[in-house]
Amino acid sequence: MSKSRALRLLSACSPLLVAVLIVKLWLSGTLGYYINDRTVWIVLFGAFLFAAVGIAALRSAWQPYHDGHSASWRALLFLMIVLLGLAVPARPLSASSAQSSSLGSLALASHVSSGSGGDLFGQWVSALAGHPDASWWAGKRVALVGFVSRGSGLPGHSFILGRYLVTCCVVDATMFGFPVQLPASQPLPAQGAWIQVNGAFGQNYWTDPSGEQYPIIQHAHVGPAQVPSSPYLSP
Repeated sequence: MSKSRALRLLSACSPLLVAVLIVKLWLSGTLGYYINDRTVWIVLFGAFLFAAVGIAALRSAWQPYHDGHSASWRALLFLMIVLLGLAVPARPLSASSAQSSSLGSLALASHVSSGSGGDLFGQWVSALAGHPDASWWAGKRVALVGFVSRGSGLPGHSFILGRYLVTCCVVDATMFGFPVQLPASQPLPAQGAWIQVNGAFGQNYWTDPSGEQYPIIQHAHVGPAQVPSSPYLSP
């Protein structure tokens, strides 16, 4: 086999490997780390098209009449990016993502839901838009799973328990969450860690830099948690 044909075959593999990457994420249950659950079928259909294009490209690259025509550097660069995607473990957005610098507008929170059964994070976020009165929140107990995000201007010994709202894919992600205040004797969890918080809303609000008000979960206890199968909130 000539060197030029080998390079053409390598570059022609890219669409097929994109299909393999999508199917790998789907079978491992991590495709939802990148897209909203409602768009999964569209991405899977795209994987089918990538596979068809890849098979056709491989058949064309194998033909001897193409000998002497080498693969372009752009095709080989794309192949390297796809291979990197196959090698790197899938991870959901967390506090280290750029979108975690601020919380989303409460105007977007009125119809938020969580993807997993029994996951009430979305229900409580949705209540933010409908219940601005602190007396409605006071004393209500919650058990929520999210990631730790530490921001400026929070009350002492506090952090944000956050989740992202994803409409289509992670590019449009917006963070929502609740400030959590721990007892002084309890150490703060690590930035970005996924935890479960058990506590009750107090009568105090925290006002973020944009002027939005959030009830504070107080007298809270935290413990480690697994990333939910559907880590994002849906509109």
